[in-house]
Amino acid sequence: MRLGQTEWQRYTYAREAGDPLQLLGSVRRGARIGALALTAEGEYVQVNGDHVSPLSSSQIRKALGKAQPPPRPPPARASAPRAPVVVVVKRRRIVNR
Repeated sequence: MRLGQTEWQRYTYAREAGDPLQLLGSVRRGARIGALALTAEGEYVQVNGDHVSPLSSSQIRKALGKAQPPPRPPPARASAPRAPVVVVVKRRRIVNR
């Protein structure tokens, strides 16, 4: 299980504000992989496109405790621009005699 928007975007589309599904991340059950969502009733489901499959809430709660948080982008480093590198290649000239 992985959390974050980048995870669930692979398996379904963004929902409108009034939609009862709250997308949390991605979940894997054996060979089946999909988006992890929470319904308005508090049940966890796996979503693939528009297909919704129920999940075991107790197993999901355990996995949420061990879930990997979304990766943070590395901090931007302010560095001075590098000077361009110029390479001069001498060419041999062959003189015809």
